[in-house]
Amino acid sequence: MTDEIRLTGLTIRGHHGVFDFEKRDGQDFVVDVVLRGDLSRPAATDDLADTTDYGALADDLAAIVAGKPYDLIEALAGALADRCLAACAEVEVTVRKPQAPIAHAFTDVAVTVRRTRAPTQWRAVIALGANLGDALATLQDAAHALDLHPRIDVVVGSSVYVTVPVGGIDQPDFHNAAVIVDTTLPPHQLLAVCQGIEVGAGRTRDVRWGPRTLDLDLVHLCAAAGAVHDQDAAPPAAEVRLADPVLTLPHPRAGERAFVLAPWADLQPDALVDTPRGRERLTTALAHADDADGVQRAGALVWTAEQTGRSMQPAGAGRADLAEHGDPAPAAGGDRG
Repeated sequence: MTDEIRLTGLTIRGHHGVFDFEKRDGQDFVVDVVLRGDLSRPAATDDLADTTDYGALADDLAAIVAGKPYDLIEALAGALADRCLAACAEVEVTVRKPQAPIAHAFTDVAVTVRRTRAPTQWRAVIALGANLGDALATLQDAAHALDLHPRIDVVVGSSVYVTVPVGGIDQPDFHNAAVIVDTTLPPHQLLAVCQGIEVGAGRTRDVRWGPRTLDLDLVHLCAAAGAVHDQDAAPPAAEVRLADPVLTLPHPRAGERAFVLAPWADLQPDALVDTPRGRERLTTALAHADDADGVQRAGALVWTAEQTGRSMQPAGAGRADLAEHGDPAPAAGGDRG
Protein backbone atom coordinates (compact mmCIF):
# COMPACT_ATOMS: atom_id res chain seq x y z
CA MET A 1 0.00 0.00 0.00
CA THR A 2 1.29 3.47 -0.96
CA ASP A 3 -0.30 6.65 0.37
CA GLU A 4 -0.28 9.96 -1.50
CA ILE A 5 -0.20 13.69 -0.87
CA ARG A 6 -1.15 15.78 -3.92
CA LEU A 7 -0.42 19.45 -4.56
CA THR A 8 -1.84 20.60 -7.89
CA GLY A 9 -2.08 23.82 -9.85
CA LEU A 10 0.79 25.65 -8.12
CA THR A 11 1.22 28.61 -10.48
CA ILE A 12 4.44 30.63 -10.31
CA ARG A 13 6.11 33.18 -12.59
CA GLY A 14 9.44 31.92 -13.86
CA HIS A 15 12.07 32.67 -16.51
CA HIS A 16 12.72 29.28 -18.07
CA GLY A 17 13.17 28.56 -21.77
CA VAL A 18 15.72 28.37 -24.54
CA PHE A 19 14.86 31.79 -25.98
CA ASP A 20 16.29 35.04 -24.65
CA PHE A 21 12.85 36.68 -24.44
CA GLU A 22 11.61 33.83 -22.22
CA LYS A 23 14.38 34.44 -19.74
CA ARG A 24 13.87 38.20 -19.99
CA ASP A 25 10.08 38.50 -19.82
CA GLY A 26 9.13 35.33 -17.96
CA GLN A 27 5.85 33.42 -18.03
CA ASP A 28 3.62 31.36 -15.77
CA PHE A 29 4.52 27.76 -14.96
CA VAL A 30 2.06 25.36 -13.35
CA VAL A 31 3.35 22.59 -11.08
CA ASP A 32 1.58 19.43 -9.92
CA VAL A 33 3.28 17.09 -7.44
CA VAL A 34 2.31 13.72 -6.02
CA LEU A 35 4.23 12.57 -2.94
CA ARG A 36 4.04 8.85 -2.23
CA GLY A 37 4.97 7.09 0.99
CA ASP A 38 3.64 5.66 4.24
CA LEU A 39 1.19 8.01 5.99
CA SER A 40 0.14 5.57 8.72
CA ARG A 41 2.10 7.41 11.42
CA PRO A 42 0.57 10.89 10.89
CA ALA A 43 -2.82 9.24 10.45
CA ALA A 44 -2.39 7.78 13.94
CA THR A 45 -0.75 10.74 15.69
CA ASP A 46 -2.54 13.68 14.00
CA ASP A 47 0.77 15.55 14.35
CA LEU A 48 2.10 17.83 11.61
CA ALA A 49 5.65 16.93 12.64
CA ASP A 50 5.04 13.38 11.38
CA THR A 51 4.08 14.35 7.83
CA THR A 52 4.93 16.77 5.02
CA ASP A 53 4.04 20.41 5.62
CA TYR A 54 2.66 21.06 2.15
CA GLY A 55 2.50 24.79 2.79
CA ALA A 56 6.25 24.87 3.43
CA LEU A 57 6.81 22.54 0.47
CA ALA A 58 4.82 24.87 -1.80
CA ASP A 59 7.01 27.79 -0.67
CA ASP A 60 10.16 25.83 -1.52
CA LEU A 61 8.87 24.75 -4.93
CA ALA A 62 7.76 28.29 -5.74
CA ALA A 63 11.23 29.57 -4.88
CA ILE A 64 12.78 27.07 -7.30
CA VAL A 65 10.41 28.03 -10.13
CA ALA A 66 10.97 31.74 -9.52
CA GLY A 67 14.72 31.31 -9.12
CA LYS A 68 17.54 30.03 -11.32
CA PRO A 69 16.48 29.98 -15.01
CA TYR A 70 16.60 26.65 -16.85
CA ASP A 71 16.53 26.14 -20.59
CA LEU A 72 14.32 23.07 -20.30
CA ILE A 73 11.30 22.35 -18.15
CA GLU A 74 12.72 18.83 -17.88
CA ALA A 75 15.57 20.31 -15.84
CA LEU A 76 13.16 22.39 -13.79
CA ALA A 77 11.03 19.32 -13.08
CA GLY A 78 14.13 17.42 -11.98
CA ALA A 79 15.10 20.18 -9.54
CA LEU A 80 11.59 20.19 -8.09
CA ALA A 81 11.62 16.40 -7.74
CA ASP A 82 14.94 16.51 -5.89
CA ARG A 83 13.42 18.89 -3.35
CA CYS A 84 10.34 16.69 -2.91
CA LEU A 85 12.44 13.59 -2.25
CA ALA A 86 13.62 15.20 0.97
CA ALA A 87 10.04 14.72 2.20
CA CYS A 88 8.92 11.42 0.68
CA ALA A 89 10.07 8.10 -0.73
CA GLU A 90 8.66 8.57 -4.23
CA VAL A 91 7.53 11.64 -6.17
CA GLU A 92 5.87 12.50 -9.45
CA VAL A 93 6.30 16.09 -10.67
CA THR A 94 4.53 17.63 -13.66
CA VAL A 95 5.59 21.06 -14.93
CA ARG A 96 3.17 22.75 -17.33
CA LYS A 97 4.11 25.59 -19.65
CA PRO A 98 0.78 26.86 -21.02
CA GLN A 99 2.35 29.95 -22.66
CA ALA A 100 5.13 28.08 -24.43
CA PRO A 101 6.27 29.74 -27.70
CA ILE A 102 4.62 27.27 -30.08
CA ALA A 103 3.44 28.56 -33.47
CA HIS A 104 0.23 26.53 -33.42
CA ALA A 105 -2.93 26.40 -31.35
CA PHE A 106 -2.43 24.13 -28.35
CA THR A 107 -3.92 23.54 -24.94
CA ASP A 108 -0.84 22.81 -22.86
CA VAL A 109 2.67 21.43 -22.89
CA ALA A 110 3.92 19.49 -19.90
CA VAL A 111 6.76 17.31 -18.68
CA THR A 112 6.32 14.67 -15.97
CA VAL A 113 9.24 13.11 -14.10
CA ARG A 114 9.13 10.33 -11.53
CA ARG A 115 11.85 9.82 -8.98
CA THR A 116 12.37 7.34 -6.16
CA ARG A 117 14.63 7.83 -3.17
CA ALA A 118 16.91 4.96 -2.29
CA PRO A 119 15.03 3.08 0.46
CA THR A 120 16.18 3.44 4.04
CA GLN A 121 17.75 0.29 5.44
CA TRP A 122 16.48 -0.77 8.84
CA ARG A 123 17.74 -3.45 11.19
CA ALA A 124 15.07 -4.85 13.48
CA VAL A 125 14.90 -7.29 16.37
CA ILE A 126 11.70 -9.33 16.32
CA ALA A 127 10.73 -11.55 19.26
CA LEU A 128 8.66 -14.65 18.53
CA GLY A 129 6.48 -16.62 20.92
CA ALA A 130 3.91 -19.43 20.78
CA ASN A 131 2.34 -21.89 23.20
CA LEU A 132 -0.44 -23.61 21.24
CA GLY A 133 -0.11 -26.50 18.82
CA ASP A 134 3.36 -27.37 17.54
CA ALA A 135 4.95 -24.22 18.94
CA LEU A 136 8.49 -24.96 17.71
CA ALA A 137 7.32 -25.53 14.14
CA THR A 138 5.16 -22.41 14.32
CA LEU A 139 8.14 -20.25 15.31
CA GLN A 140 10.33 -21.71 12.59
CA ASP A 141 7.57 -21.22 10.01
CA ALA A 142 7.12 -17.62 11.12
CA ALA A 143 10.83 -16.88 10.74
CA HIS A 144 10.70 -18.45 7.29
CA ALA A 145 7.65 -16.34 6.39
CA LEU A 146 9.52 -13.18 7.36
CA ASP A 147 12.42 -14.17 5.13
CA LEU A 148 10.04 -14.86 2.23
CA HIS A 149 8.93 -11.24 2.16
CA PRO A 150 10.65 -9.47 -0.76
CA ARG A 151 11.70 -6.53 1.44
CA ILE A 152 12.83 -8.49 4.52
CA ASP A 153 15.98 -10.55 4.99
CA VAL A 154 16.41 -12.62 8.14
CA VAL A 155 20.05 -12.17 9.15
CA VAL A 156 20.29 -14.55 12.09
CA GLY A 157 18.03 -16.44 14.48
CA SER A 158 18.40 -17.38 18.13
CA SER A 159 18.01 -20.63 19.93
CA VAL A 160 14.47 -21.48 20.99
CA TYR A 161 13.72 -21.16 24.72
CA VAL A 162 10.95 -22.74 26.77
CA THR A 163 9.57 -20.14 29.17
CA VAL A 164 7.03 -20.02 31.97
CA PRO A 165 4.04 -17.77 31.09
CA VAL A 166 3.70 -14.41 32.81
CA GLY A 167 0.46 -12.71 33.78
CA GLY A 168 -1.02 -15.36 36.09
CA ILE A 169 -3.18 -17.13 33.48
CA ASP A 170 -3.15 -20.95 33.53
CA GLN A 171 -1.75 -22.00 30.15
CA PRO A 172 1.02 -24.11 28.55
CA ASP A 173 4.65 -23.02 28.62
CA PHE A 174 5.78 -20.79 25.78
CA HIS A 175 8.42 -21.36 23.16
CA ASN A 176 10.28 -18.09 22.52
CA ALA A 177 12.97 -16.98 20.10
CA ALA A 178 14.29 -13.88 18.34
CA VAL A 179 15.45 -12.98 14.86
CA ILE A 180 17.35 -10.02 13.49
CA VAL A 181 16.13 -8.81 10.12
CA ASP A 182 17.26 -6.24 7.59
CA THR A 183 14.40 -4.52 5.80
CA THR A 184 13.48 -1.53 3.68
CA LEU A 185 9.99 -1.47 5.18
CA PRO A 186 9.34 1.48 7.48
CA PRO A 187 8.34 0.60 11.06
CA HIS A 188 4.57 0.58 10.71
CA GLN A 189 4.68 -1.48 7.54
CA LEU A 190 7.02 -3.98 9.19
CA LEU A 191 4.57 -4.24 12.09
CA ALA A 192 1.74 -4.87 9.62
CA VAL A 193 3.72 -7.70 8.03
CA CYS A 194 4.32 -9.26 11.46
CA GLN A 195 0.63 -9.03 12.29
CA GLY A 196 -0.24 -10.53 8.92
CA ILE A 197 1.96 -13.54 9.67
CA GLU A 198 0.23 -13.87 13.06
CA VAL A 199 -3.16 -13.88 11.33
CA GLY A 200 -1.91 -16.49 8.87
CA ALA A 201 -1.03 -18.70 11.84
CA GLY A 202 -4.53 -18.37 13.27
CA ARG A 203 -3.72 -15.72 15.89
CA THR A 204 -6.63 -14.04 17.65
CA ARG A 205 -6.44 -11.29 20.29
CA ASP A 206 -8.88 -12.47 22.95
CA VAL A 207 -7.08 -12.40 26.31
CA ARG A 208 -4.10 -10.24 27.20
CA TRP A 209 -1.20 -12.45 28.34
CA GLY A 210 -3.31 -15.43 27.30
CA PRO A 211 -2.32 -18.39 25.12
CA ARG A 212 -1.71 -17.78 21.46
CA THR A 213 -0.72 -19.66 18.34
CA LEU A 214 1.87 -17.01 17.46
CA ASP A 215 3.13 -13.68 18.77
CA LEU A 216 5.57 -11.49 16.83
CA ASP A 217 6.87 -8.48 18.79
CA LEU A 218 8.79 -5.69 17.09
CA VAL A 219 11.25 -5.07 19.92
CA HIS A 220 14.01 -2.81 18.60
CA LEU A 221 14.77 -0.92 15.40
CA CYS A 222 17.81 0.93 14.10
CA ALA A 223 17.86 3.21 11.08
CA ALA A 224 20.92 1.56 9.55
CA ALA A 225 21.96 -2.06 9.26
CA GLY A 226 25.29 -2.96 10.80
CA ALA A 227 27.18 -6.11 11.67
CA VAL A 228 25.31 -8.26 14.14
CA HIS A 229 28.13 -9.28 16.45
CA ASP A 230 30.77 -6.57 16.24
CA GLN A 231 28.45 -3.56 16.48
CA ASP A 232 26.02 -4.82 19.08
CA ALA A 233 25.34 -1.51 20.79
CA ALA A 234 23.72 0.71 18.17
CA PRO A 235 24.63 4.40 18.25
CA PRO A 236 21.86 6.30 20.08
CA ALA A 237 21.20 8.42 16.99
CA ALA A 238 20.44 5.28 14.96
CA GLU A 239 17.95 3.81 17.43
CA VAL A 240 14.36 4.46 16.41
CA ARG A 241 12.07 5.72 19.16
CA LEU A 242 8.33 5.86 18.51
CA ALA A 243 5.33 6.33 20.77
CA ASP A 244 1.99 6.51 18.99
CA PRO A 245 -1.35 4.67 19.27
CA VAL A 246 -0.15 2.03 16.80
CA LEU A 247 3.45 1.28 17.78
CA THR A 248 5.89 1.93 20.61
CA LEU A 249 9.63 1.45 20.04
CA PRO A 250 11.73 0.22 21.68
CA HIS A 251 9.25 -2.23 23.18
CA PRO A 252 8.49 -0.66 26.58
CA ARG A 253 8.75 -3.90 28.58
CA ALA A 254 11.47 -5.74 26.67
CA GLY A 255 14.10 -4.89 29.29
CA GLU A 256 12.07 -6.60 32.03
CA ARG A 257 11.08 -9.84 30.27
CA ALA A 258 13.49 -12.77 30.29
CA PHE A 259 11.52 -14.48 27.53
CA VAL A 260 12.51 -11.56 25.28
CA LEU A 261 15.99 -10.90 26.69
CA ALA A 262 17.34 -14.46 26.61
CA PRO A 263 16.84 -15.07 22.86
CA TRP A 264 17.87 -11.51 22.01
CA ALA A 265 21.04 -11.88 24.09
CA ASP A 266 21.95 -14.92 21.98
CA LEU A 267 22.29 -12.53 19.05
CA GLN A 268 23.46 -9.24 20.59
CA PRO A 269 24.66 -9.82 24.17
CA ASP A 270 26.20 -6.36 24.43
CA ALA A 271 23.23 -4.46 23.03
CA LEU A 272 21.64 -1.89 25.34
CA VAL A 273 18.04 -1.95 26.50
CA ASP A 274 15.89 0.36 28.63
CA THR A 275 15.13 -1.01 32.10
CA PRO A 276 13.65 0.47 35.29
CA ARG A 277 17.28 0.91 36.41
CA GLY A 278 18.31 2.76 33.24
CA ARG A 279 20.12 1.56 30.10
CA GLU A 280 21.76 -1.84 30.58
CA ARG A 281 23.40 -4.53 28.51
CA LEU A 282 21.06 -7.36 27.63
CA THR A 283 22.97 -9.86 29.77
CA THR A 284 22.75 -7.54 32.78
CA ALA A 285 19.04 -6.91 32.26
CA LEU A 286 18.46 -10.66 31.90
CA ALA A 287 20.13 -11.33 35.24
CA HIS A 288 17.71 -8.90 36.92
CA ALA A 289 14.53 -10.10 35.17
CA ASP A 290 11.89 -11.49 37.55
CA ASP A 291 11.09 -14.39 35.22
CA ALA A 292 14.72 -15.39 34.51
CA ASP A 293 14.43 -18.65 36.46
CA GLY A 294 11.58 -19.78 34.20
CA VAL A 295 13.63 -19.67 30.98
CA GLN A 296 15.32 -22.80 29.63
CA ARG A 297 17.16 -23.20 26.34
CA ALA A 298 15.44 -25.86 24.20
CA GLY A 299 18.37 -26.34 21.84
CA ALA A 300 16.73 -25.90 18.44
CA LEU A 301 17.40 -22.84 16.28
CA VAL A 302 14.45 -20.77 15.11
CA TRP A 303 16.02 -20.07 11.72
CA THR A 304 19.05 -20.98 9.66
CA ALA A 305 20.07 -19.98 6.16
CA GLU A 306 19.32 -23.52 5.01
CA GLN A 307 15.80 -23.52 6.45
CA THR A 308 13.09 -24.75 4.10
CA GLY A 309 10.20 -24.90 6.56
CA ARG A 310 6.52 -24.51 5.79
CA SER A 311 5.30 -21.07 4.77
CA MET A 312 2.76 -19.32 6.98
CA GLN A 313 1.06 -17.64 4.00
CA PRO A 314 -2.73 -18.02 3.78
CA ALA A 315 -3.84 -20.38 1.03
CA GLY A 316 -3.27 -18.86 -2.39
CA ALA A 317 -1.28 -15.90 -1.08
CA GLY A 318 1.90 -14.73 -2.77
CA ARG A 319 5.07 -13.41 -1.17
CA ALA A 320 4.00 -9.76 -1.29
CA ASP A 321 0.53 -10.63 0.05
CA LEU A 322 1.97 -11.12 3.53
CA ALA A 323 1.98 -7.35 3.95
CA GLU A 324 -1.74 -7.09 3.22
CA HIS A 325 -3.01 -9.14 6.19
CA GLY A 326 -2.53 -6.45 8.85
CA ASP A 327 -4.23 -6.48 12.25
CA PRO A 328 -5.61 -3.08 13.28
CA ALA A 329 -5.05 -3.67 16.99
CA PRO A 330 -2.56 -1.21 18.55
CA ALA A 331 0.75 -2.75 19.50
CA ALA A 332 3.81 -1.94 21.54
CA GLY A 333 5.69 -4.07 19.08
CA GLY A 334 3.46 -6.87 20.40
CA ASP A 335 1.46 -7.51 23.55
CA ARG A 336 2.69 -10.46 25.61
CA GLY A 337 3.54 -8.53 28.75
